[in-house]
Amino acid sequence: MKRKFIILMAVALVMAPALSQAAPFSILGPRALGMGGASVAAVNDSSAVYWNPAALADFKKVEIRVPVGVGLRDNMEIEETWNRINDIYAAAGGGDVNAINELIQLINDLDQPNNGTDLDSSLGLMISIPMGNSAMAFSTLGLIYGGIYPTVDTLNVSPTVGPSPFVGVNNTALTGVGIGAVEPTFTFATSLGEKVFIGANAKMVYASTFVHSEYVGSNNFDTFVDSLDASETSSEEPSFDAGILIKTSDTFSIGVVGRYLNSPSFPIQGQYAEKQPANDVAIVPRTKEIELEPQIRAGFAWNPFKNVTIAADYDITKNESVGIPGYEDQTAAAGLELTLPSEVVSIRGGLYKNMADSDANLVYTAGVGMRVFFFRADLAGAYDFQEEEFQASLDLAFRF
Repeated sequence: MKRKFIILMAVALVMAPALSQAAPFSILGPRALGMGGASVAAVNDSSAVYWNPAALADFKKVEIRVPVGVGLRDNMEIEETWNRINDIYAAAGGGDVNAINELIQLINDLDQPNNGTDLDSSLGLMISIPMGNSAMAFSTLGLIYGGIYPTVDTLNVSPTVGPSPFVGVNNTALTGVGIGAVEPTFTFATSLGEKVFIGANAKMVYASTFVHSEYVGSNNFDTFVDSLDASETSSEEPSFDAGILIKTSDTFSIGVVGRYLNSPSFPIQGQYAEKQPANDVAIVPRTKEIELEPQIRAGFAWNPFKNVTIAADYDITKNESVGIPGYEDQTAAAGLELTLPSEVVSIRGGLYKNMADSDANLVYTAGVGMRVFFFRADLAGAYDFQEEEFQASLDLAFRF
């Protein structure tokens, strides 16, 4: 019976949403970030409620943890580009040759595949409680996914002064879209023998969605952000996650986790920039939905020595960006942790790459952790050395 249950759970996690799309799988917590984002099988603290709830049954510690993190991918220097276009738009419309040429170049720079800015951030409170061969946890996670992307007017790009198609009447627009989710969660995990652990989250997702578009020749970036913030639509839906962790030996583990397995969706309404048949751009009011389809990730962890952990993760699903339409993320991650005796200091390093984007940069990560009696603090960062992507994460914890 146990064997059938394990097989069914693994098949459900891996196969059911194999073609689905979702928000990117965020890297929650500095231990995971320091190790490149590889934590599905390597997680060893209360952040298992996010990474793999099954691991709580193997953790067996009382812990209170508060993680916070932020990540940004910006390949178009959005604020600087907006403000520069805004500065020269009137001059270009008045026939200034230098302004016209610069405006054409800026619009061409925006008109690139997958151009945009992606943001994700996280904040949480996690409390784990062991119960014999089982464990439970109470947590609240705040997750934000969002971004800004251009809709480029490729009709009005002529340097010849006059009516359309003169670049001085170009209607290129930027759209900001995002979802902020607060997730109060109850987690239960248990062991099936000595080597197999299963766990699940039951949670309510309280979501706020945002969308707003403006022509880059009007207003400024700060006004755009204020209008985006004012476009909030609130709703809530239940959801659940599940995970499995298998210890094939004392030193090797494999895990699979599935998040948002019921694909909760949330209304979003506001101003959208849309390409018109003639290739110019118009801003129109729309009501749509953001659907958080299942995020499936698998990983392994290997401990060749007691104080060394080597881990790797891979997204089974291709997860679509909330903030950049059509942009997909499928991350491969790997990392290493070296822990000094009694976990006084832990040193971490890793890397990750979006395998769904052939132009994506390799992102390098590093982190450090310290322990003083029952108090723990961890810090990590990530950077791609092309000045396009960075992440930072910090957490504090008390473990008893």
